[in-house]
Amino acid sequence: MNVLTVYLRIYADAFRQALAGIGKNAWTLLLPIAVLEANQFVSALVIGALGRLGSFVVWAVWAAAASCYLYFLGEVVAKSTVKLDEFGRSFGAYFWSIANLMFVFWIASLLIELLVPRSSFDFGELLKWAALILLNASPEVIYQRGTRGGIETIQRSVKFLQDNWIEWGIPNLAILAVWYYLPPAPLAMLGRLGDQIITPVIEGALLHLVMVFRGHLFAALDGSSHRQRMYRYRSSGTA
Repeated sequence: MNVLTVYLRIYADAFRQALAGIGKNAWTLLLPIAVLEANQFVSALVIGALGRLGSFVVWAVWAAAASCYLYFLGEVVAKSTVKLDEFGRSFGAYFWSIANLMFVFWIASLLIELLVPRSSFDFGELLKWAALILLNASPEVIYQRGTRGGIETIQRSVKFLQDNWIEWGIPNLAILAVWYYLPPAPLAMLGRLGDQIITPVIEGALLHLVMVFRGHLFAALDGSSHRQRMYRYRSSGTA
């Protein structure tokens, strides 16, 4: 069994498990858009009421919203059946893990702003791209490995990418390529209903499927070496 066959089976198994998990919790397909819309609504209220001071509260709101999503995402990846009455605990489940990571990013942004002279080159934008790449696996690190400190999450995410940059990168880049070439707002012909309601719901559902797939792929890759995977799949002959 060659390398390509082994990894295609790993990806197929992760996708199959993602479909099975979502099948048990179909309502979670609406979770991304619901959390995003509620988060934006609350953030707008906070900024409108508190002004600049509200920015710090908004950060907390975003951390709570992300915690909510990661909680249910983790439960789906763990093959559990999740219910709406778990929302209360979801907001605090990973709140400090996310808040600590956001704090590290904020400190880095502040240092760049204070120490790097203004020029035509946008170092802040470079930081965002670096974070997007190096912290790509941070959601999975937080809800699967339980990291709490911002530095700890960064270290674990970077270490995972160092060990699995090809195996993790290929499917993620393929997903990004498909997403990029999808036609924008294909339901715009339905007017406001299609453009502002149905399309975001569909996009959120697809994003959720991708995140569940990533969760299973992370679980399959983290803590195992290429040699171990090759041996396991060659020995079993199944994925």
